[in-house]
Amino acid sequence: MKSTIDHTNGEDILQSKGRQPTYLEVSRNLEEKVRNGLYPPGSRLPPQRELAIELGLNVSTVSRAYKELQARGLIVASKRRGSIVTGGAMPAVHARSDNASASGNAKTNAVIDLTVNRPATGEFLTQLARTMAQIAHDPRYPETQEYQPPQGPEWARAAGAQWLAAPGFAPGADSVVVTSGAQHGLYAVLSSLMGHEGVILSDQLTYYGLKALAPVFQFELVGIPSDDEGLLPDRLEDVCRHRRVKAIFTVPNLQNPTVVTMSLARRAALADIARRHHIVIIEDDVYGPLLQARLPTIASLCPELTFHITSTSKILAPGLRVGYLHTPPHGAALAAEAVRTTAWMPAPLSTLIATRWIEDGTALTILDAQRTELRARQQIARELLPIEHLKSDPACMFVWLRVPPPWRSDDFAANALARGVNTMPASAFAVDRSTVEHGVRINLACAESREQLTRALQVLAHTLRDRPRALFGTI
Repeated sequence: MKSTIDHTNGEDILQSKGRQPTYLEVSRNLEEKVRNGLYPPGSRLPPQRELAIELGLNVSTVSRAYKELQARGLIVASKRRGSIVTGGAMPAVHARSDNASASGNAKTNAVIDLTVNRPATGEFLTQLARTMAQIAHDPRYPETQEYQPPQGPEWARAAGAQWLAAPGFAPGADSVVVTSGAQHGLYAVLSSLMGHEGVILSDQLTYYGLKALAPVFQFELVGIPSDDEGLLPDRLEDVCRHRRVKAIFTVPNLQNPTVVTMSLARRAALADIARRHHIVIIEDDVYGPLLQARLPTIASLCPELTFHITSTSKILAPGLRVGYLHTPPHGAALAAEAVRTTAWMPAPLSTLIATRWIEDGTALTILDAQRTELRARQQIARELLPIEHLKSDPACMFVWLRVPPPWRSDDFAANALARGVNTMPASAFAVDRSTVEHGVRINLACAESREQLTRALQVLAHTLRDRPRALFGTI
């Protein structure tokens, strides 16, 4: 292979003539091995120096390849353990295109990213500008320069209890822990369960943030089949009988990625199974507030065993990193300890903004704007994508597109990306290598405008009607 050296920015970048940079070829080759299971989640990639010697490359080239994998969420770096494979658990998150015009239209050759849950409107920024001009007059404002209790100040926990409230569920502030987003809340729950042996059960396609924490906490995820009502009780019961189970993780409202909302009967069955086997339930309800009519929470059906998590990040804006964790009785202290060891305390300024918005109704104003925009975008998806392959809900930020044979989810996502649209394939959510439904998650709110979303969905619809194409790559 004839190569040239590009000294851009003082770095030696080995680049093949007429081909992509070598570090990208290395990262793509490693990604393929991760996707094919040669490096399963929790395993370690070869040390960078060893791989460089094996491939006859500079260590800096391999280092750039590993950084690329880390940026895409395929590995996490650990000084003690090396480069640990997450199996594509976390998506790469990029800022919105700097090339976008005021109308939201980006350059025609730019990739349209439909992989991240972002706000669908600018209402958050409008309200934030008003709040920042007023917040110094809030009597709690001086507290923002001081250390706070790890569980959050009393006024923040009271607001969290109000945000968590749902039909039949009125949590007390004493059982609420304020966190830096839902992922931080999930980390706190898993940290409080350390020392409890057993596997964690979830849907076969589950939230990628849970997958990312599996190698961190060294637990095994076991997938449970589900249908349009949620987890199958008989399969759940069977695993609980024959294996030691640490916890059951579920997203009961607008499940990520399949958009399923668990029926009341399934919620009751799940609570019954957990109670009989004395198993903790982790209820991730970040999308629940988007629903106009909500079913009872699992925490209201089984309060003694359920950790209930929600946040402002998904449905108001990612920039407001505030989460609320409701714990079973006597569980708040351990969760607060996890907050102290990871972040010391929830960020005071963000916490005060979220509290004010919950108290004065601003949060609901932003939420209503999001709901209105999401309904419009869901309608666009239903018009452009084949309804027989689509799982959607008017309140949801994403849709699940099932891809029929001969497509496989990874092939479809790769072909769509080659045409300029980035989606999340089933492999990013699969907890193991068992057979799962082939599909892609499409984040409708991620598009910068309805016009951009329309262009992207037209590309996906055209790709679906086509056949899988072999893409250019290294052999």
